Amino acid sequence: MGMNHEKGIENVDKMATVLEKMYHHRQAKPTVKSEELYYKYMSDYYRKIVTAKAEGKFIAGHTVFSPIEIFFAMDIVPMHLESTSGTLAILTNRYAEFLDGARAFGLTPECCSAHRILAASFFLKELPPPDFIVWTSQACDNTTKSGDALLDLYQIPGFFLDRPYRFVPHQVDYYVKQMKNLIAFLEDKTGNKMDYDRLRAIVNNSLRVMNIYHEVYELRKAIPAPMRNRSFMNQMIIEWAYCGTDEGVEWFETVKGEIEENVKRKKGAVAEERYRLLSLFLPPMYENKLLDWMEREYGAAIVMDPMSSWPHQVHLDTDDPVEGVARLAFYRTASNLLHGPGDVFIKDALRNAKEFNVDAALFFAHIGCRQACAMIRSMKDALQNQTGMPFGVIDIDLMDPSFASTDQLKEKLEEFFERLEEKS
Repeated sequence: MGMNHEKGIENVDKMATVLEKMYHHRQAKPTVKSEELYYKYMSDYYRKIVTAKAEGKFIAGHTVFSPIEIFFAMDIVPMHLESTSGTLAILTNRYAEFLDGARAFGLTPECCSAHRILAASFFLKELPPPDFIVWTSQACDNTTKSGDALLDLYQIPGFFLDRPYRFVPHQVDYYVKQMKNLIAFLEDKTGNKMDYDRLRAIVNNSLRVMNIYHEVYELRKAIPAPMRNRSFMNQMIIEWAYCGTDEGVEWFETVKGEIEENVKRKKGAVAEERYRLLSLFLPPMYENKLLDWMEREYGAAIVMDPMSSWPHQVHLDTDDPVEGVARLAFYRTASNLLHGPGDVFIKDALRNAKEFNVDAALFFAHIGCRQACAMIRSMKDALQNQTGMPFGVIDIDLMDPSFASTDQLKEKLEEFFERLEEKS
């Protein structure tokens, strides 16, 4: 375990160093402040993992939508498993090595590549073993099984959170009980007690981040679109890593200020906006430049997407911070839409199409996502029947560049934009 830890820490240290260099590059050639802060905060995030053991802190490996507020309140260092393993593959360009490792582990291409890379990063001992794992039923079956696999690989303790299907009182009560059991589990494993006053302050920060996200949602209705296509990915990752922290609040306030300024000046992120698109799933994580190309070549602005769809303010009583943490799981937009039921996702897409003056919908169909791809026909029928808008499906793999090259993806997108041109 010692050698595994050293190798993994060395890899995370390299990730932090690369991100620091990107931060310094942004400082030398400034674009917008939020981009600088993004690289700084993500470098800091991984540095905390590197220094955790030396500082006598525990590391919690966790899957997406785990309650990081609880970790922060107990001074436990979170390591977002999907994001950390994915970032390692992206920054080191080792997709093939990790995906080969996943095959050796027994995972087929039908499994989500993000989770195949996660399993491989542990199977190949490329990440430091956390002290325990917390995983959830959000937002997909792959997440649920990933936690089981990691426990088997490293023989470390873990805790599974079964997020209920519907946001109704008795199911919220069920999830509150699970949060209390999680706290008891962490207290037992760390020897530390929960600081409930600190947890309350952290939950209030999370609430602030969610409501800034809502304000950004409203601002993005402006014409021309005031935010770049690729920016929503940064927002998603910062919310995953920093929700509940002062840094998270500062970053989202910075983003909101930048977008407010663009709206005030009627400045669009696209030089000449021609198409306002509703993106219905994540584009390939390894190729953000594809989103820049869509802006540059076709004047295509992604005006809304499921990860950014916060149509309502969040009102939450934080007197009981444990209940607050449980309720936050039902408000987080991607969890809400992707966890189910499907009619929630469809209603949200129809609302977005109307409120954001959308010209067309684009569905990046990730081969390994059964939940999202199962929605394509229902989503297409609903949008076309009620709005008549064009609907494009682009087959991708979220983290496997060998599935479709950048040139192949551009070819498919060119066909989609040709259809839009013919319609206009």
